[in-house]
Amino acid sequence: MQVKTRFVAMLSLALTLALMPSQSGSAARADTILETFETKGSFNVWVSAIVAAGLSESLSRDGPYTVFAPTDEAFSRLPKGSVEALLRPENRAQLLRLVKYHLVKGRFESDRLDGRLTRIETLQGDEIYVEGRLEALLVDAAEAVETDIESSNGVIHAIDAVILPQW
Repeated sequence: MQVKTRFVAMLSLALTLALMPSQSGSAARADTILETFETKGSFNVWVSAIVAAGLSESLSRDGPYTVFAPTDEAFSRLPKGSVEALLRPENRAQLLRLVKYHLVKGRFESDRLDGRLTRIETLQGDEIYVEGRLEALLVDAAEAVETDIESSNGVIHAIDAVILPQW
């Protein structure tokens, strides 16, 4: 009787493992940074800026990156007409500079930044100052409203302001 019980238990375990989704190729892959922005719904202007700057392909495959991403609400605080002006083709160089100022090569989760002031070089070439303090992450003149949004090729920190490089 004991052998039969063990056999049934082993068979149940084997069937459970066989029916579980695989952790390899057949498992659902994690979204890229760009896909994550698109599904979040609060980064529509930021996605438009990435596309207009010509960085959508890089943020869909390369990495890892850390993105300090302004929310739609952050863009709404800019002077009227600013976003539209930046998205014009003739202003692509300025837009590219602005977008790259929010991008950092490497993965910087909030716990790595906690309790310190860190200078990080952006893809634009200037440095930003990131300060982790008591459950707050400050990025230049912005505050993170959501941190550690994971993606397959990096991490996103949503910020409440558009940070500006030295023009």
